[in-house]
Amino acid sequence: MDTINTDDKLHIYLETLINKYKQNDYLYGRLCNYMEKLLPMALDNYDSLYKQREERKKQLTSDKDDFINRFLQKNNYFYSPQSELFLHYDGTHFKIYSEDNIQHQILSTITSEQSLMDWKHKTNNNLLKRIKEKSPLTAIPESSTIQYVINSLYPLFFSTRDQAKYFLTIIGDNLMSKQVNTTVSINSSLIYIISPVFKELLREISNQCYSFFGISSILNNIKFKYYDHNYNDSRLVQFNLELKKSNIPNNLIKNMIDLLCVASHYSQRYGSADGFLQTCADTALIEHALFLKQNTTENIVDHFLENTITPLTTARINSKNMIFLWKKYLDMKNIPNIIFYTAFKKILKEKYSYDEETDSFLDITSTQLPIVSKFIKFWEATITEDDETEDNELEIDEILTLFKQWSNNGKTSINMNETLLIDLIQHFYPDINVIDNKFVKYIKSSSWDKRSEVITYLELFKMNCSVVEEGSTKSLNEAYEYYTLSKNTLNVSKNYFERVSIELINLHIDKDGLIKSSWWKE
Repeated sequence: MDTINTDDKLHIYLETLINKYKQNDYLYGRLCNYMEKLLPMALDNYDSLYKQREERKKQLTSDKDDFINRFLQKNNYFYSPQSELFLHYDGTHFKIYSEDNIQHQILSTITSEQSLMDWKHKTNNNLLKRIKEKSPLTAIPESSTIQYVINSLYPLFFSTRDQAKYFLTIIGDNLMSKQVNTTVSINSSLIYIISPVFKELLREISNQCYSFFGISSILNNIKFKYYDHNYNDSRLVQFNLELKKSNIPNNLIKNMIDLLCVASHYSQRYGSADGFLQTCADTALIEHALFLKQNTTENIVDHFLENTITPLTTARINSKNMIFLWKKYLDMKNIPNIIFYTAFKKILKEKYSYDEETDSFLDITSTQLPIVSKFIKFWEATITEDDETEDNELEIDEILTLFKQWSNNGKTSINMNETLLIDLIQHFYPDINVIDNKFVKYIKSSSWDKRSEVITYLELFKMNCSVVEEGSTKSLNEAYEYYTLSKNTLNVSKNYFERVSIELINLHIDKDGLIKSSWWKE
């Protein structure tokens, strides 16, 4: 306001009134009385009321701010503007919460305290605005929440708690990198390589991250295999090697928001996943995570050769066997294939003599190869593919037993286990499908006709039952027991025995699955 102009205007107004009424004694007297007595009194009253209102406003403002702070301290409410969802944190889990319930709590508390009744709705609106400024990704979870999330991942997905923490920090980095207001320093060029068994878990994390926070493409820098990435920017993620499929526990799916909040907390706490590694005491985890950063293609291959290959004049290793040895080395180190086979072969050609005709590297061998060579000979000599009969199948442990029997007629021990056996089958016979790491369908062994064996012993059991009275019954379990007690070598599984038996004598099996006497009396 322009004070000088206002003062001039007041003088002009007063002079106008004086000039207007100075010829009228009554009105002039009234003007004088108003100016001398009524106006000062009225202004004094207005001044007093104004001061009271300001004091009241100041007190209400103080009470409102105090109420809001106390409410927010006692009640952990958060908001995600992308999904327009309110969340309540009870100290263990973050749960979706109704805005109506929050407003009801606010208004009920104001009513019970009485001091803010005049500003009831204003306080409610201010408080909701403050809650909407609180992202759950900035919350500091309680220890119970952190332990709940870690225990959901360890030991199911990860072998150690530090492995789980490293994984969470990676997820948190990706979350924080999508936030506008963050002090976390994150190298967005980093690539994290993890096992394909994590596809389902990462898909669920990505889906729920989008649902809660509207953040898409959060996991673009997490890869399931190496593809010519820069070693310096690549990190490896350790996991539980016994994990074959990432079946996500229902409680983790239900409380995925807890995982996301703990992940963002770790990212802020350590600054980044690399920052976590700098504070971590697990040297094995650190060395594995930074394996590519701290190595080159050449020294990785050199280390492989030092630990796998032995010079031997006149010996040779063909390319297929060499690649198998390389894959086994990578498996032992728990790292993905980080060199294309053409590049790998080129490096080897620079180190060893190479015969193009036989596709072999000369004057070298490996202590790991005799067992491989022997297995290939066993397979080629005794195993054939046959998809015409459904019952043509061999279990992995059966193949392992057959191999050991075939090798030197079982006179010497064979250093072979089921895991290596499966690796050999999948590498050298990629068209063979190993189902659930347990059995292989549509193959048969020339040294063991499983189906014929079941038929033979079923007939022997039938003859053994011929002395049983008319109307009696026998079970398939008894038939299988007779079969196993009659042999001391390799046996077919109970499931296979019963399946073939039911196929052959189905008409003689009653509704309870028992074999009727009509079978052995026919």
